[in-house]
Amino acid sequence: MAEPSPVARFFAAADTLLERAEPAWWGTVVTDSRFPDVYDLNYARVDTAQPDLTLTEVEAALLPAVRAVGARHFHVVVFEPERTRRLVRELEAAGHEISWDSAMEFAGATPQEPRDHVVDPVRDLDAEFWRAQEQVYREFDVHDRAALDQLIRWARETLAPAGRRWFTVRVAGRLAGIGSLQTREGVAYVDDVMTFPEFRRRGIAAAIVTRIVREARELGAEHIMLLSDSADAVRLYERLGFRRAGRVAGAYSKLDADQPKGSSGSMRDPDSVAPPADGDSMDKGPG
Repeated sequence: MAEPSPVARFFAAADTLLERAEPAWWGTVVTDSRFPDVYDLNYARVDTAQPDLTLTEVEAALLPAVRAVGARHFHVVVFEPERTRRLVRELEAAGHEISWDSAMEFAGATPQEPRDHVVDPVRDLDAEFWRAQEQVYREFDVHDRAALDQLIRWARETLAPAGRRWFTVRVAGRLAGIGSLQTREGVAYVDDVMTFPEFRRRGIAAAIVTRIVREARELGAEHIMLLSDSADAVRLYERLGFRRAGRVAGAYSKLDADQPKGSSGSMRDPDSVAPPADGDSMDKGPG
């Protein structure tokens, strides 16, 4: 099998934090009964090009696994969609909502320290911080109470002990923006970058990403990656030294408990819709 891309390598390593990772000839099905309402944690991952892979083969592995943990969604992430076209076409024909992200890799020189804003690492993951993190998820249009609680538990109980770090900007003492960094298998991943609405258009997201890139370089990361689903955000990241390194396709639909295999439908869960990006926010992406 071909070597996975850096972003696929990161998610494969991150998924080892979940309860189950069942390999298949075409990729992996990952599930976690602790977080059944978080679709990014219960899904099928196709890491490399698989031109002959069919939807039937993915369904045969994915559907029993997600139902076993109580998940009510169908989610597939394809990291080489241009060379896995048969599966992508069949997912679309079956009525699944298809989303596209640009995988971006930092390719510039190590940036200078941000000048316009002070970016501080979060040292105390206290109740105030987790309330702010919930607000971040709400800005990403996650409003379901169960999903919010599970996302916070995932971040607090799993990601933070595994090394995820957060960085913030404050304006007049108020939290204005936040972003996070995690490095696994030599790949640094920039995630959950968000400027809160009243502080946007001030360069806060750019300052946070710049600080995270500097931190990743100091950690010796071989690759610094992020995912973006917005043309405006892509232009921002290109100005900061990132370049497009490919695309990632995701397929999603709700899954009714009484539906047979292969009939997961096309109704998009409103809690999975990413917000309109304005250069100050980025989609969380898969994983």
